[in-house]
Amino acid sequence: MAIYSSPQNRQKTQKPREVYYSRTKLIIGTVIWTVASALCGVLTFRLMNSPGAMALCGAVNLCMLWMLYGCIRALGQLDKPALVISREGILFADGLLIEWADMTENTYFSQSYMGIPTLKMIQIKTTLEKPKVKKMRVAALDIDSDEYLELCDVYNQGAALAPARA
Repeated sequence: MAIYSSPQNRQKTQKPREVYYSRTKLIIGTVIWTVASALCGVLTFRLMNSPGAMALCGAVNLCMLWMLYGCIRALGQLDKPALVISREGILFADGLLIEWADMTENTYFSQSYMGIPTLKMIQIKTTLEKPKVKKMRVAALDIDSDEYLELCDVYNQGAALAPARA
């Protein structure tokens, strides 16, 4: 059964859509994680008399430093797309292309706790040997869940309507 697609949607799918990291979100994340790690570092230092509490605070501080590293690393990659959505499928920054026909599930997770975002992630389940599941944190991408899912629908339909390649 053919799916109707307007000429505007078909024209949109002719060229791939590149999705980049948001400079603003990354700078805000860098500032937040720098301040949080510094405060936790001071707290860790003040807990010298209590080794158990100091170890716990130190472990939390390491997690914060890892998040800070992720923001700084992504700031250095602002000129490269994190995702490329096209008629062929989704191309990730690591060079992995997952074609539409290989996807069994494409989900955008957006979790929050009391209004504070805790996780934004894309999860794609595939029929491929490797990877069976591809996950990517997308909190710092310059795209929201509605736009991502709409792009996937448009390009997936465009791929279905495209003439078969020989």
